[in-house]
Amino acid sequence: MAAFDAPAQLRDLAHRYAWAVDRRAGDDLAALFTPDGAIRGWGENPIDYTGPERLHAMMADLAMFERTMHNVFNQVFEMDADGAVTGLTYCIASHILPGDEPTVVDMAIWYHDRFARHDGAWRFAERRLEMLWIENRPARRFSPEMMSGAVRDLQ
Repeated sequence: MAAFDAPAQLRDLAHRYAWAVDRRAGDDLAALFTPDGAIRGWGENPIDYTGPERLHAMMADLAMFERTMHNVFNQVFEMDADGAVTGLTYCIASHILPGDEPTVVDMAIWYHDRFARHDGAWRFAERRLEMLWIENRPARRFSPEMMSGAVRDLQ
């Protein structure tokens, strides 16, 4: 495998993935994958969402959270001698647990990605989700008072 200068479309896939997941937009999510594309776990992570129906089911599974926000960071890409493209994407995925006193669950993730061309565009063939760690902390929901300019309203 050798590093290569990835086209912008490959980098954009991770951002569009985050946007689709955070909006629970199953059709938009499935459109980022090849027809047999999958999100699977890495190591001990048991998840497996293979194909469009299962990708839509993942959106329903995320209903346990009040809201999510996936933040995409570092990305590296490689191409092997046969032209197969793989990559690694860093992500911090914040999940809000519902309740009167909400909790943020931050998940540090490496996505091990495999890409393929489909209908003339790059798509995910597979995303393997490696969970590195999870951090919980208290959160507050937004209120208009927070925009007052007073520090006390943010504490």
